[in-house]
Amino acid sequence: MQASGFSPLQGELKLLVIEDHPVYLEGLSFVLNRLSQQVVVECANGVVEAQARLRQNTSYDLILLDLCLPDEGGLAILKFLSEHQIFIPAVILSASEEQRDVQRAINAGASGFISKSSSSELILNQIKQVLEGDNCLPDFYQETPHTELPQLTPRQKEVLQLVCEGLPNKKICQCLNLTEHTIKSHLKTLFSTLGVHNRTECARVAAELGLLD
Repeated sequence: MQASGFSPLQGELKLLVIEDHPVYLEGLSFVLNRLSQQVVVECANGVVEAQARLRQNTSYDLILLDLCLPDEGGLAILKFLSEHQIFIPAVILSASEEQRDVQRAINAGASGFISKSSSSELILNQIKQVLEGDNCLPDFYQETPHTELPQLTPRQKEVLQLVCEGLPNKKICQCLNLTEHTIKSHLKTLFSTLGVHNRTECARVAAELGLLD
């Protein structure tokens, strides 16, 4: 629920914001300065730049990141934090209001998920909630029971692997000695199974779910 009013935190806060839209970033930075009288906001416009910053400095109090970034999906940052045992709370700030995106963020270790359509006051209160040790989830989210990973046939896994490597259909046909019609049929099944609409989303979701070799 949205709290009434916002009370700034005490002390210095150091935030890393990973966002590639300069206009939104400018507005967000202005809002974040209300968190405390001493707020330091550092920015990265993609996963690679963020990872470089985190290799040099892990003194951030909070990481805010978008799901859709130009180089890799934002959840790659959560995986990076886990693999390198960097214990900084991370909150997704996204335009998406898809249940599955919230669930994936939670499964990947996010401490919260905030809709970009939220008011500035709600964003501040939810961030404060995370900084005080709690999680924050959007009002539209309804938690669902944990589900098993999608079951793919060996052939579907082969097609998926080649799609994620960026190969076009004709090249996949040559690699697997299959007709283009068969490849398109496999792709249709993969898109439906993973709940995606194109090859880019397919590769992203496959990587997030750990379906690739």
